[in-house]
Amino acid sequence: MMELFGVMSNNWNQNCGRFIFFEILMVFASLLVGAQTDSMPVKKSGYIGSYLYNGVALLKSPGKWNKEDWFQFGGSMTIVGVLIPMDKVLNIPFENWKTKGAENFGNAGDAIGGLPIQFSITGLALGAGLISGHKPLQHFALDNLQAQLFTGGITFVVKEVFQRARPESGMDNFAFYGPFHGGGNVSFFSGHTSLAFSTATMVFLHAKRKWWVGVLSYGIATGVGVSRLQKQKHWSSDVVAGAIAGTVVSGFVYRMQEKRRAAKPPALKILP
Repeated sequence: MMELFGVMSNNWNQNCGRFIFFEILMVFASLLVGAQTDSMPVKKSGYIGSYLYNGVALLKSPGKWNKEDWFQFGGSMTIVGVLIPMDKVLNIPFENWKTKGAENFGNAGDAIGGLPIQFSITGLALGAGLISGHKPLQHFALDNLQAQLFTGGITFVVKEVFQRARPESGMDNFAFYGPFHGGGNVSFFSGHTSLAFSTATMVFLHAKRKWWVGVLSYGIATGVGVSRLQKQKHWSSDVVAGAIAGTVVSGFVYRMQEKRRAAKPPALKILP
């Protein structure tokens, strides 16, 4: 325990300025993903048009937050902020987790959370929905695609803004180089984790929040996050932040799309 506090104290004293800079940027970035939709009007538009409308709504949503939303936002930021000074110590077990089984686990998570499989899930669901004429499956696929694109876009921007060194680089857990560094330091936050949790959330919501679907989908997403620690691609705070971002963005897209579908006028029926 004393070793833990000693490491945290030394890191804080050496990197206090960097940490404060990170916290300011993190608050700004998190404002983009903490959106709620309860008080937002929905325009009667098609699916393609919803990208622009939902994207703008996502950016503007902090202005419509209530006390509960701000409380949730503050709690999320506190969790990630507390993890950052502890990242180096928390990483030790994963750094030494080098068995054959651990490597296979890491490789599996690397594949499942990667773009090819994540977008293949959406593509297969859309294809199956179109062939079978199953509207709920089509809605899931189209909602998930939008959530994946939004999540991926936000993840890319945040990575480039923070430029955090990965654990495998041997750099300190406070190594945030800031925008335009160009060194390939894209640890914060985890893109594999954010996409995995985005898809898991959409599956859970479209399954009408069935508990066993949640256990399965979020269990797989959590496995992806842990695999990124085993692969030494991310710190613990990267994984937690990615999970929060993917979950919130996907939930936002689902609620907006459900409201859009409900707002569309019903099709005309031919009276007998």
